[in-house]
Amino acid sequence: MTIGAKLEAKILRYYHVEKWRCGTIAKQLHVHRETVQRVLARAGLPRHGLPPRPSMIEPYLPFIR
Repeated sequence: MTIGAKLEAKILRYYHVEKWRCGTIAKQLHVHRETVQRVLARAGLPRHGLPPRPSMIEPYLPFIR
């Protein structure tokens, strides 16, 4: 199943301009969350969000090694 260009544009706008999360966009537009994620991945634009947190053992790695 493919989605239209207008729906793709709405998904990209909600994600990058409005800063909505994938689940929120999916609920608003009545599409599956994976559909939203696929559109965002295909666009190749950087994802907004929190950077990955460091591991809890990160400060102790030199001692462990």
